[in-house]
Amino acid sequence: MQNDPFENTLDTGMFVAGFMIGLLAGAVGALFKVPQSGRQTRQQIGETGDQIINKLESVVPPDPIAEGLAEGKAAARRRQSELGLNR
Repeated sequence: MQNDPFENTLDTGMFVAGFMIGLLAGAVGALFKVPQSGRQTRQQIGETGDQIINKLESVVPPDPIAEGLAEGKAAARRRQSELGLNR
């Protein structure tokens, strides 16, 4: 018999499947160990998400192109209303 160098390697598909099953089992276990109700947990997750978004918005510089487009659209809407061309 020939020695196959890949004979002892880990099957990638089995590894990924095992990882996903472990991840799912860990998530389910964590949900049962949470000391608060589901509503409170969802509220806490939402608040944490909002805080992260606010921090990112304060750190990430605004997009000058998007700001320019928004200002242009607002100016066009104002001009249309001045001319009575609102739809």
